[in-house]
Amino acid sequence: MSERTDGAADVLAMVHPFGLRVRGDIDRASRPVLARALARAVRISRADIHLDLSELTFIDVAGLRLILHTAAGLPPPRALVLQDAPATVRDLLALLGWELGPDQRLRPATDASDPQGPHPAPPPG
Repeated sequence: MSERTDGAADVLAMVHPFGLRVRGDIDRASRPVLARALARAVRISRADIHLDLSELTFIDVAGLRLILHTAAGLPPPRALVLQDAPATVRDLLALLGWELGPDQRLRPATDASDPQGPHPAPPPG
């Protein structure tokens, strides 16, 4: 399976390890392609889903939230495993309260159940 948008991104199926390879930019135009591919991957397998980001050139915050929402929705012990996540993606994950473990499995950095990470502290009263 391969889906292509108007030149912004390709989302390609991977067999071993099971998952997806993302090439190009994930933005408003290409996010639906990634959403469909992730939903299909969740539906057709009971294994971890590997997301190869080695050829990702850009991802907007909504695209990253889509990935986090997918990771949060996987029943244990399944996980979303990010392969070759660019430094900018790792930095944004940390800001949103998520981390990549030593095994590259995506997980909340805290006990927050919100897929966007922990809620910010309330303003001082």
